[in-house]
Amino acid sequence: MTFKLGLLSFWSLWHSIVLLTNLCEGLKQLRVLPARWTFASKNYDAIVQATQKYHPAPWIPRLLFSGVLIWQLVILVGFGWALVASVRSGWMDPDHVSIAFGLSLSLLAAFIIADELCTEYDTEHGHILFFIAQLVTVIALAVLPH
Repeated sequence: MTFKLGLLSFWSLWHSIVLLTNLCEGLKQLRVLPARWTFASKNYDAIVQATQKYHPAPWIPRLLFSGVLIWQLVILVGFGWALVASVRSGWMDPDHVSIAFGLSLSLLAAFIIADELCTEYDTEHGHILFFIAQLVTVIALAVLPH
């Protein structure tokens, strides 16, 4: 159980850091944080660059970035619930764990599709690796003994 909780804790922490760096990026874009602020993801600029070939309206990258932030917040809540439910029950709560990873994998799948649509193959490679790593974790949580 300790190893499984460690895996769940790792992904919870990872998602926390990803959300926090993206929030800082958003605050930099809004000029709430200074431009020299280094703890930020640069993902907003990546979205702008990736969508540039389609000449979107200026609000489209902002909407996409905001949607990702909301999705990441929901994912983090899902992982929090999975972690708390698993600790309380003394075993991995399969429903909460499935929801958390389902939310995360669905966002990564959306990224992979968006990468393909925007021909961002280098970025897509990273998203595929995260997708595979999370699938391996889901399988490990399902097959490893308590």
